[in-house]
Amino acid sequence: MDKRSLLYAAVVGLVLLDVAIGVYAVYNAPFPLKVTLGSPTAYLNIYLHIPMAWASYVLYTGAFISAIIYLVRGGERWDRLVEGFVALGTIYAVFTLISGMAWASESWGAAWSWDPRETGVLLLLLAYLVYFVLRASIPDPDRAATLSAAYAVAAYSMVPVSFLAPRLVSSSLHPTMASFGHFMGRPDVLRIFVPKVILATVVALLLAYLASERLAGRSAPRWARWAGIGIIALGMVIGLVVASPYFGGGVERVLAANLTKNGEIASLVLSGRGKVVLPHPVPSPVQPPSYNGTPSIIGHLVKLVDGRIEVVRHWSVALNAAAYPVIVGMVLLYLSKPPRRRMEEE
Repeated sequence: MDKRSLLYAAVVGLVLLDVAIGVYAVYNAPFPLKVTLGSPTAYLNIYLHIPMAWASYVLYTGAFISAIIYLVRGGERWDRLVEGFVALGTIYAVFTLISGMAWASESWGAAWSWDPRETGVLLLLLAYLVYFVLRASIPDPDRAATLSAAYAVAAYSMVPVSFLAPRLVSSSLHPTMASFGHFMGRPDVLRIFVPKVILATVVALLLAYLASERLAGRSAPRWARWAGIGIIALGMVIGLVVASPYFGGGVERVLAANLTKNGEIASLVLSGRGKVVLPHPVPSPVQPPSYNGTPSIIGHLVKLVDGRIEVVRHWSVALNAAAYPVIVGMVLLYLSKPPRRRMEEE
């Protein structure tokens, strides 16, 4: 197996590991016991949305550094890296925006509220979309490379703006370390969150490098196409499995609950059926069963199954758990297509 095939194999292996950790997070990772609005399980998006957001910032940083080196030293290799980093950064930024909107629809009450972080990511995305318009509008390849590299340096100013926006504006709805650090600093959270961020970032950097290789006319191994299709199919299956409690109906929000003296749930007030008295008290699926004297099950989306209470993950978790492998699989499919332009290897 040649070096390029080994690199593709490493990417596929890391993606599968990353997806496995994501699935584990969906079903086993901690989430806040009480939240201001919506289902606490929507905050499982911490393990899905934030790693991709961080990866997009790292990719744009890679484009910024590569653009500076190209402007100082020249070289087609650095120009291709700028283009590869910007392309992957933009794909990840689109995921960041859409996954954040899905999460916000539950936790903020609306998918779009012109929150400083949402607006900052949108402006960041628009700024880098101009990179491709600028590059395509200049017929001379050398001049296009120089001007687009200069633009990539200038566009990077939007990265710190996007990152710092919720920290600089007190009215931001977006969680910050100041408001959410007590949860994010927990060891059981970090054990899942940190590896997820690292893996998502490493995969993103490798995909950006492979994109730059494709721009040089270097083809992917034939099996990469099938790997991409397999990862896309895996993402769809994950999404269907996580969303499966919704298919038969009966998912409702808990508005109130009555606990017995030993913390078991005796009755619930549900958003659709109203008060439901259980045949016999059952253990709360959310532990501990109460928080500051309030039943912890309140606010959760649940489904009653054979006298049991099943906590249902918010639909945004299913969407985002599926979207990541689908997006990465599509990138692999694109990279496996024969390159349109070929350059001599340096």
